[in-house]
Amino acid sequence: MRTQPHLKRNDHMLDDADFTREEYLAMIELCQMLKRAHYQGVQVPLLKDKVLGMMFDQPSTRTRVSFETAMTKLGGHAEFLEFKTLHVGEDHETMRDTAEVISRMVDAIMIRTAEQQVIEDFAKYSYVPVINGCSLDMHPSQVLCDVLTMREHLPETPFEDMVFMNMGDCNRAYDRFCPTQGSMWRVAALLGMTYICCGPKEMWICEEDQQVFWEVAERSGRGAKLLFTEDPYEYIDQVDFTFSDAWWYHGAESDDFKGRRLGLLLPKYQVNQALVDAGKPTLGVMHCLPGFRDFEITSEVWDGPNSLLFEEAENRLHAEKAICTWFMYGQQKSAALQAYHQGAIEDFVNESFAKLGK
Repeated sequence: MRTQPHLKRNDHMLDDADFTREEYLAMIELCQMLKRAHYQGVQVPLLKDKVLGMMFDQPSTRTRVSFETAMTKLGGHAEFLEFKTLHVGEDHETMRDTAEVISRMVDAIMIRTAEQQVIEDFAKYSYVPVINGCSLDMHPSQVLCDVLTMREHLPETPFEDMVFMNMGDCNRAYDRFCPTQGSMWRVAALLGMTYICCGPKEMWICEEDQQVFWEVAERSGRGAKLLFTEDPYEYIDQVDFTFSDAWWYHGAESDDFKGRRLGLLLPKYQVNQALVDAGKPTLGVMHCLPGFRDFEITSEVWDGPNSLLFEEAENRLHAEKAICTWFMYGQQKSAALQAYHQGAIEDFVNESFAKLGK
């Protein structure tokens, strides 16, 4: 008889708001443990023989390299699957059929695609965990690494006391061009952080998403705050981290799109040395990358002492190792069961070969 998927929503990584504060803190701690082992030259084969299917319909550097490397270092394997090379989409198999087929062959699936609903629908019919590798609405794997970076930079500061200021766009209802912030403000609400939208009013978090922020904050009960300003200097003396994202992107480079956005954002919301100097000495400057030097952040700051950009990028690896472990690690089978099946199969193959003269 045909079976049906039975996974719960938090068996997947679809939306940061699906997790409790305790679950999220445990994932951060797992990141830290795996990173400590890594820096002591130890790779723990927690996912030996496990396979992660990685479905992409967009270009990727950090997401692809970090997940592939994470699986190898955990003792498993990652398969790179481009949508255009699969029988999925218009005039091909449905996403439901694709989910049912692929999820019977691998141990988890990571998907990077524009539409959040595609990932949600895939998870509905998947027999294994589905990891959101970035949609236009959210980027959970990026933000886990961002929060890890923040914890490392201010190890003695509780998340509830951290102040985070996004520079530019955090309104998915405007250009739908801020997936990392779609995850970041959810996690800020979950952990009790102060989240500041710093940008032109049309790029502030939309009312629908503000409602989600407050719902997550109320559920968490950690006193999260959501503030708005058009002036980068209004709160800079209180800010622990500035965060920037690309103001335009490959595939969205038309003169109208790029020019309109730059007209709103540059130079006012660029992170430059004057803004950094007005902040705390410990101010951490962050960017999820890819980015454009001397647009979102000046090269002086990009390469300067307050920059966390490349520590943040490296932490994608450690975050991905934690994500794969969290969602793919299962109770390990006993050595006796392994030996039983290996012995039975080897005996059968050897006897069959002998009979057939092979």
